[in-house]
Amino acid sequence: MNLLLLVDWEYPCDHQFLNKVHAENLVERGYNITWVMRPTSTDQKSVRHHTWNGCDVYVLPSSAYNPARTALNYATGRIQSHVLFETEISFDEFDLIHVRNDLSMGLLATQLKSEYQIPYAHQISHCKAEALIEAAEQGFESRSAWIKGQLGKRLRRYVANSADVVLPISKAMEQHLKNNGYTTPMEVLPTGAEVLEEFPSGQQFKQEYSIDSDFLLLYMGSMSPYRNLEFLFDVLAVVSKRHDVELAMVGGRSEQDRTRLQEQAVEKGVTSQVTFTGWISDRDLLQSGIAAADIGLAPFPTDSILRTNAPIKTLEYMAMETPVVASDTPDQKKVLDESDAGFAVNYTISEFSDAIDQLLSSTELRSNMGKAGCELLNKNRNFDKLASDTECIYKNYKKSG
Repeated sequence: MNLLLLVDWEYPCDHQFLNKVHAENLVERGYNITWVMRPTSTDQKSVRHHTWNGCDVYVLPSSAYNPARTALNYATGRIQSHVLFETEISFDEFDLIHVRNDLSMGLLATQLKSEYQIPYAHQISHCKAEALIEAAEQGFESRSAWIKGQLGKRLRRYVANSADVVLPISKAMEQHLKNNGYTTPMEVLPTGAEVLEEFPSGQQFKQEYSIDSDFLLLYMGSMSPYRNLEFLFDVLAVVSKRHDVELAMVGGRSEQDRTRLQEQAVEKGVTSQVTFTGWISDRDLLQSGIAAADIGLAPFPTDSILRTNAPIKTLEYMAMETPVVASDTPDQKKVLDESDAGFAVNYTISEFSDAIDQLLSSTELRSNMGKAGCELLNKNRNFDKLASDTECIYKNYKKSG
């Protein structure tokens, strides 16, 4: 099958699903994938061509990813002026177009579907527009972000309803989209994590960040103020009354967001027990951190659009046999209940701290839950199975003949 994959990710690509499912598994199964990806630098002004595992990659300039401009050109019949049409791509050769999140690419896929009669799948891995609106309403973003979110919601619904199939990341997201006027057939396409044949030692991470407490709690991911991560400092203050414990905050691309949280840790009196690593691009070091952790944390406000997420962090903890304490958002609750890999609890300080205390008090419980999580992940959310699920969707919607 010839697949045109238009993604919201930079090249070179470090996204595990795209790496393992598309660049490896599907290519090994005979797929010919043409990638269209974002640049790593806003200074790039022209299209650049690369080859990735035998497949063509076209990296467009950042100006190609302006949904407002693309929507205006689409509405006025000038969509052919987009830089995508200046590439050497032969669009009539494709059996299916797959867009991942990006709205500019969604409009281009809509045009290509109409012009070349190519089926189009639109994947949604997070409800970014709704998150922008919520963040603005809570005072974390500006009025312009609220407007951008409203326009993004409308544009995403338009491009998704122009597709042949929509691929939400969770059942909760599927229901949210249906409740908001999405009429296209949907197939839930969850994320996964890589199960290693041999787990790394946690010593590399502990030495790198001078961690020497009896127990280590780990959070990794975005540190946007919208996520209310200072919640974890309140939890840590309770847990540390009974255990010698540290909290590693891993990730957070925005230095401003990390600085704000560091100030919150000082205010709450836990700064000596919290380590901020910044963004870790070294995959080995990141995996060492997960292996070093006694518990992986995945807190989300459950009254937010974040409840529709299917966080990869939860699965990456499970892949390394690290038990999890998470908010009982629908996908996390389903995964943890099915696997017995940890606790999905109400988003309160008391329930999070009680669950953490229960795990830290029992080496056997941590071990059993860690192994159970890895076992379920290896059966149901490994990348080979997800490649088969993705392939099944493609075969159901690809161009006939």
